[in-house]
Amino acid sequence: MLANSLFLAARTPRSQAYAQALAAAGLTPGRVLICGAAAEEQAAAVPLARPVGAIDLALPDLDVPLEATCQAAGWAAETIAARDVNSDEVLQRLAAWRPSCVIYSGFGAQIVGPSVLGLDIPFLHAHSGWLPGYRGSTTVYYGMLQEHECAASVLVLGRGIDEGPVLARRRYALPPAGLDVDLLYDPAIRADLMCHVLAEIRSSGRLPAALATEDETAETYFVIHPVLKHLALLTLPDADDPAGAG
Repeated sequence: MLANSLFLAARTPRSQAYAQALAAAGLTPGRVLICGAAAEEQAAAVPLARPVGAIDLALPDLDVPLEATCQAAGWAAETIAARDVNSDEVLQRLAAWRPSCVIYSGFGAQIVGPSVLGLDIPFLHAHSGWLPGYRGSTTVYYGMLQEHECAASVLVLGRGIDEGPVLARRRYALPPAGLDVDLLYDPAIRADLMCHVLAEIRSSGRLPAALATEDETAETYFVIHPVLKHLALLTLPDADDPAGAG
């Protein structure tokens, strides 16, 4: 199934993380479509760019452009200027290619619309929160505040926000203080769980069975207030004290 998959990427740290994680795991998508102008992708120098303390997690190298990762892995990548997953350019390619599944890593805050979902192509999305309990935006920070841990979930996108069959979930240790959560940690946990799901797809030739989540409470969160985000970051353990105080 993976041989006929499409990696639908945007010029974001998340897509860089996905590409690097897929390449490192030897997971080769059938096609790669990169959305957005090349000028949008910028190298970012951030602190603590390696696994630190208790984190056993590969972090992306944001100095490596998407095309460079694709080229090194031997993937044929097509680029388009369109930034919207719902654009005619994307829709036409999806209709023509008919991939078995889409490894989706679009621009943040975009919602995959009914015209795309109506093609009945499974869109695999990794969300940085434990579904269905943490739907919505910036849930990685709400998890830090309320659970003192982080999580990721991979689902097949439905028509509601972070709704659809949940294929996998995993809890992750908190990142150490000083690690850029938005640019490094959040993309890394999403990429890590996505690779586990894709490895299962490659092995079995089909999507994993959906987890039973019907009896769990579903909550939807909105973009976190800067003060709450700051408080969440204050809960993170020091790099030399990975267990933290809490």
